Order: sequence, then C-alpha cells, then structure tokens
Amino acid sequence: MMQRLVLLFGLFTAACSFQPGVVDHDALRENANQHKEQALTVHANVISDSDARDIFGVALGIHGIQAVWLEVDNNTGHPLYYLPVTTDHQYFSPLEVAWKVKGKFGKEGEQAVDRMFVSRAMPVSLPPGERTSGFVFTNRDLGMKVVNVDLLGGGKSWQSSFIIDVPGIKLDVEKVDLSTLYKPHEYIQVDRDGLRDWLTEQPCCTSNDDNTGSGDPINFVLVGDSQLLLSAMVQRGWDLTERIHGGSIWKTTKSFLMGSSYRYSPVSSLYVLDRPQDLALQKARGNIHQRNHLRLWRAPLLCEGEPVWLGQISRDIGVRFTFKSPTLTTHKIDPDVDEARDYLLQDMIFSQRLAEFGYVQAMPPRSIDQPGHNLTGDPFITDGMRLVMFFHSPMTPMHKVRNLHWADPDRDRRSWIDSASTAPAESP
Repeated sequence: MMQRLVLLFGLFTAACSFQPGVVDHDALRENANQHKEQALTVHANVISDSDARDIFGVALGIHGIQAVWLEVDNNTGHPLYYLPVTTDHQYFSPLEVAWKVKGKFGKEGEQAVDRMFVSRAMPVSLPPGERTSGFVFTNRDLGMKVVNVDLLGGGKSWQSSFIIDVPGIKLDVEKVDLSTLYKPHEYIQVDRDGLRDWLTEQPCCTSNDDNTGSGDPINFVLVGDSQLLLSAMVQRGWDLTERIHGGSIWKTTKSFLMGSSYRYSPVSSLYVLDRPQDLALQKARGNIHQRNHLRLWRAPLLCEGEPVWLGQISRDIGVRFTFKSPTLTTHKIDPDVDEARDYLLQDMIFSQRLAEFGYVQAMPPRSIDQPGHNLTGDPFITDGMRLVMFFHSPMTPMHKVRNLHWADPDRDRRSWIDSASTAPAESP
C-alpha cells in the first residue's frame, strides 16, 4: 500500500513539474510580418494558443492572454525606447502572467515560471547596433489582430503597424475584398477642394437595402492609408465585428440576457453607395447594452492619392428585442449623434495618428423639437455637420493636430438642440 502511495505521489509530482519549451527565433522570424524603415527593422508574430503551450509550457489562451513576439534590429545609432502600451494599452506584465498560470506547480516550479516569463519578455530599452527580441503579453484577440509597435529615440519616433490574421471567428470584414471593390479607372482623383465638393453631393444618411428608407446620418469621413486608420482605432480600443451567423446570434442573445460584454458583437447592415458597410468596428463599454460603434464604406475616390472612407457612428445606450434584426435585438442609440462623432475625433487625436480635420455641411440640423429618425425609429439630433479626418504618418502630437476651419459646428449647441430647426421640415 505504501509503495502504491509513493508511486502515485511520484506520478503527481512529475505531472506537475514545469517544463518550458524553447524559443526558436529563426522559425518565429521566418513566419513573422516585417516592417523595414531605413536603419530599423521590426518583426512581429502573434503566437497561437497551441504554440504558446509549446513555447512556455503552460496555457495562455484560457486566461485571455495572447503572446506577441517582437524583434527589432536597431541600426539607428541611438538607443530606442519601446512603448508596450501602444501594442496593447492593457497588456499583462510578465509576473502577472506567471501568477495566472503557475498554480499547480511547487515552490521551485513557480520560481522557474517567474524567471522564464521575465527573461522572455520584450525589453523596453533597445541598444543601438543590436537585435533585441522578446514577447509582449496582450489581451487575446480573435479573427484579426493589429499589432502596433511605437519606438522613441534620438529625438524621433518610429511606427510599425501589422495586421495579422488570427483564427477563431468569422469577421464581418472578411466578406469584402477591398482590392476589387473598384477598378483602377473607376477612382476619382481629387484634391481637398474636390473632396469637399464631392461630399456635398453625397446622401445625408444611410439607407436600407432597397433604398426606400433613410437611416442614421453619414457623419464622418476618413482619409488615409487603410492600415494606418485601422491601427489607430485598434490602439484606442476599437474591435472589428463578427459576421452575423448562428453562432454570433447566440452569443449576442446570451450577452443580452446576461448583461455581459461581447467584444465582437455583430452590427446590422446599413447601405451607402448601394451596398452594406465594408467593415464595422465597436468599442464595448462594460456590457452589450452600451457601446460605441461605427460603419465604414470605401468610396470610389482618392484624395491627393489617399483612400477615402465614408462613415457612420453612433453611441448605443441600450438593447431591445426586435423582429427587424436577424439577431432579434437592436440597440437604442443616444439621440445626440454629434456627441459620438466628436468622441471619435477625440479618440483619434489621442491616437496621435490624426493630422488634420475639418467639418462640411451634410444636412439641415435636426433638433429635439424636429428630430430625424433612423430605420428602427430611434430619433436623432444633429448640427448636420460631417467630420472629415486626415491621417498621416509619422505620429502627430496632440497639440499639433490642425483644425482646417472649413465649417465650424455651432458653438452654442443649445441654439439648435433646444429649439425647432429653421430649416425646411424634410426627411433626413
């Protein structure tokens, strides 16, 4: 009997011993995305859940953790400083990760786990003339992950941004091939004056699929490299949305009933340019009842050579059942859609990717006394302005973001919020 207990104890101890895997830098580099800029080369690789177990000897995905491997060749002649917060503003520290995964090990095993995660973490100080690599422990993303790597040094800043596919969910954006939306000859080449003229000719609002109803206002425009725009939004906590299908409908319904958060909750289709949105993003706010969400449509337009996107944004403040949506739920929007529009402006200023912005008149103002209504009947009020944002690289400090002063929103918002609009009473 005693021998059996000793044998069982030995098996239990062996099963709980810590055995980390090796880090194969050559294999990680071979499968990584690369960005090269003069004397700087950056590699990034998102580690899958199964590979994480092989590399670290413990599971990370079940704890909501996703390791990102980075490698920087610094030949700038200056020491550089890496900002992990730009990769994930809520990243995990190495010892935090260790604490989450080491519960089943003895004292020596736990200390080994601590040492491993600390030694394998990406350093923040990158010496000149050296290759530095390591892991950043980020929040787990599915479908697609945007990895931003911002470096400072020598009085300059460097930005690298990678869009990396991560299996796990069906993203809404995957149904659209942006490269084939328009043929090269279909793009209209315009300068900024031409952009303003073109925008005045566009509908004020979204519509339904047969263009018989008017929906939420098209209240912002983005101009710039698509990857730069997406990286700026992801850095500020925006997530891509999941496609509407059986699984996502169930997750939405469950989140609605339990009041929980669903980062990738689907967004219903609205129509601009005779098609549903090309992609949608959202920023969850604690639970599925509250979120900011936006839709984007690639326009057949290039402004000074840069892509142009039409956008619609609103703030969701509640959820209700409806038979008008395939998810059987719809969000109640904050009637003040300008607040959501200007929230996005603030967010993009903080991203330090936004360089310039201006406003153009898109529709007559809608007041509390004479609101507009979207396709589900929710009222909205607006000053009728459409926000246009220009994104440039490298980074633009917040105090250097330029207001183009094309048209300024009414400084006294009460003048149109509290009183009936003086504009003709027409459908939005």
